[in-house]
Amino acid sequence: VSVFAAMTRQVANDAIIAVDVGNNTYSFGRYFECEKHAVLMSGYLGSIGFGYPAAMGAWAATQEDDPLFAGRQVVALTGDGGFGQYLAEITTAVKYGMNITHLLLNNSELGKISKEQKAGNWDVWQTSLHNPNFAEYAKLCGAFGERVTEAGDLDEALRRGLDHPGPALVEVMTDVDLI
Repeated sequence: VSVFAAMTRQVANDAIIAVDVGNNTYSFGRYFECEKHAVLMSGYLGSIGFGYPAAMGAWAATQEDDPLFAGRQVVALTGDGGFGQYLAEITTAVKYGMNITHLLLNNSELGKISKEQKAGNWDVWQTSLHNPNFAEYAKLCGAFGERVTEAGDLDEALRRGLDHPGPALVEVMTDVDLI
């Protein structure tokens, strides 16, 4: 809930927000307060990894003179599993100076799949992830990167990411049972 409260406070009320699939998207839909935002999603079709590439496409649309898109803030919201599918795309964002702020929720698990397994009264099987430090990875690629481990640091970290003139990744360490 803290993550989405910070997003509600910090993200421009007309931002284009690309969301991935999974628990992060369910929580976004439940807790984020939309105003004039454009929300891009794959329609819960299980297309893990949709969020960051969709944000790249949205950024490209903001480069046109179309008043509907020009100059709008672009934000990606993904989980660690989704971003893991396309993490090398951050090098493309750096190469072209794409001003995308990526809020990555890291719980080291394919949390939605785990919840589905538990709901079916099955053992949780093969959903844990071995992740890099995504914030450090972003820095190695030439982007802004910051890792957040305390809820009280969310607003400032997100603000720094949004203010960065280029690709930024704010990695939030989360609890798989809370998102």
